[in-house]
Amino acid sequence: MYVFWSERLLLHPAEEASRMSGRAPVFIITGEQGQCKTTFLHHVLGLTVGANVRVRGIIAPGHVRDGLRSGFTLVDLATGEHEELCSIDPDPRCEVHGRFYFRPEALAFGRRALAPPDPRSTDLLVVDEVGRFELQGAVWADQLDRLVGHPHPPMIWTVRRRLLHTVVERWNIQNAVVVDVGSASVMATADAVMDAVWEWREAQAFSRVMPAAPQADCIAGGSPVLADAAAAGASQNSPIILRRCYSP
Repeated sequence: MYVFWSERLLLHPAEEASRMSGRAPVFIITGEQGQCKTTFLHHVLGLTVGANVRVRGIIAPGHVRDGLRSGFTLVDLATGEHEELCSIDPDPRCEVHGRFYFRPEALAFGRRALAPPDPRSTDLLVVDEVGRFELQGAVWADQLDRLVGHPHPPMIWTVRRRLLHTVVERWNIQNAVVVDVGSASVMATADAVMDAVWEWREAQAFSRVMPAAPQADCIAGGSPVLADAAAAGASQNSPIILRRCYSP
């Protein structure tokens, strides 16, 4: 079971996913091929990173040659480093999946980026994209198995629409929040992701795995944070949760 998110839902999608499973939600950005799923994801990340969200994972912008997809670059979101992932140009050193030749050093690079995260230093994990190669057991399939097999922070995956149900069933995702790029807004999606991140941070704090404290008392624009536990009515022994006000 998973939530198809539209702005008509009365219950916030992150809250609904949490209610269903008690685990951090998996936001699945979906759309047709060429419908700018990665661009949508890029804009969402631009808003969340601005709120000091600690992101790990990969994003894979594509390349076009003569009107056709010709390859992908892989970016490690934790470090900003990048590698050419695959190309339609034949290369005997590469793994062949479909019409693409995947560079072995880039596959190793991506698998390191998708290692199970340290919950003390990760708020959000991104996988762009989960597709037919993973469903065939290749590329990032083993990493996804490990990620969903253990408690994890909120995640964002991108998935082509026609593969959505198969991906959800293959990885038995009980807490998916589906974000269709054809109808959802970037701002609303980022807001939902931020709510899930705060819930994750609070869960880590109350299990005495405290996240790193932010460096400032407010974000750009002067929005205050709840930094004074006494003012909030908490005892001196209560963990202090620094909740930044999310704004564009």
